[in-house]
Amino acid sequence: MAPARTPRSSIPWLTATVIALILYGSLYPFNLKPDVQDDLLGALRQLSWARAGRGDRISNVLLYLPLGFCLYLWLSERLRRGTSVTIATVLGTILSLTIEVAQVYVSKRVPSLTDLVLNSGGTLLGAIGGMGWSALSHLMHLPSRAEKQTRDPGAALLIGLWLAWRFAPFVPQLDLGKLKAALRPLFHPTFDFVTVLVFLTCWLVVNQAVAALVSRPRRLETLLLLMAAVLIGRLIVANQTFVPAELLALLLLLPMVVLMHRLRPRPRRAALVLAVVALLLIEELAPFDFSPQAVQFDFWPFLALVDSGWNLAVVDWVQVFGKLFLYGALLWVVREWGASTDFAFGVMLTIAAVVEALQIWLPGEHASITDPLLALIIGLVFRSVYRRHRPRRFAGAPSDLSLRER
Repeated sequence: MAPARTPRSSIPWLTATVIALILYGSLYPFNLKPDVQDDLLGALRQLSWARAGRGDRISNVLLYLPLGFCLYLWLSERLRRGTSVTIATVLGTILSLTIEVAQVYVSKRVPSLTDLVLNSGGTLLGAIGGMGWSALSHLMHLPSRAEKQTRDPGAALLIGLWLAWRFAPFVPQLDLGKLKAALRPLFHPTFDFVTVLVFLTCWLVVNQAVAALVSRPRRLETLLLLMAAVLIGRLIVANQTFVPAELLALLLLLPMVVLMHRLRPRPRRAALVLAVVALLLIEELAPFDFSPQAVQFDFWPFLALVDSGWNLAVVDWVQVFGKLFLYGALLWVVREWGASTDFAFGVMLTIAAVVEALQIWLPGEHASITDPLLALIIGLVFRSVYRRHRPRRFAGAPSDLSLRER
């Protein structure tokens, strides 16, 4: 019997993507200077200790953090930790030096040894972060052998909704101004405790969906790829920027995953149900400043879209997919807890209706049938998906389906 094949790592591809983004952000708009005749040594002599602004300094560090992180994860599969950190830092420094030399020949770019030092420092910090990720991931004791995927269709749908929410409005914007705008909130970061908890809860649900979809040895790597996809989306999708609260939530994610991993399945899933219910209440009803006077309830769904003559440009796709994800997450975690799909559907729809009814007494809110309708739509989609993937039984065979499978 042939030994089980070890699944290939996706870290090299992620590393290549990070390098491509660094090259793009560092050399854009790729306009070569027509009057530069210097050879390599001449280009090196043009490197100076030119000072950059505070924002540029922070950008140089942040841009190379993921490079060091990915290089460490790649190298640590074959080398010792200290060696991996050292080689990752050296490779990041070489890449930075190459780019700084190339900037001598590109207009509107200022080659600088200061940038080289900052980029090297960013690579080193990223490599240290990768070492911390590896150390925490080893606490989960994931087996090295491949396992058969559970292929939960609802988990795949939930992850798709999450990515749709984070990539809305689906308009790419590839220019240097977009990259700087995406990083700008990190220059003066502010953290709201509630917002951090919201993002942390969402990512814990996504992690649980990953666990229900892929084999155990690939869970952390798949989670890492999803994190990278979302962060890259912040850089290339129009009107999207990095959110400091989400980055802090991502730093807390792996320790929380390790803690959740120590819990038994039932308490872990129950905690996720309570967390998602609390998340929905916070998102829809905060700051809970109810008024004794009710506002008008709109029984016509998608009124703004109808009034615009069905102009899809007026739709806030970020908000729509955000609500679809939250309602889908509630249905899915209730089902994961052990309930049937229909019961989870009913719980989700009831909570959506109650929350929308409570908004009648919230000043400044627009109570409408739209949100319960979105909950109904996504619930029907989940129900249809699970019905199509229901296990078949032979005629006359006894039924041994659990409550979740009925």
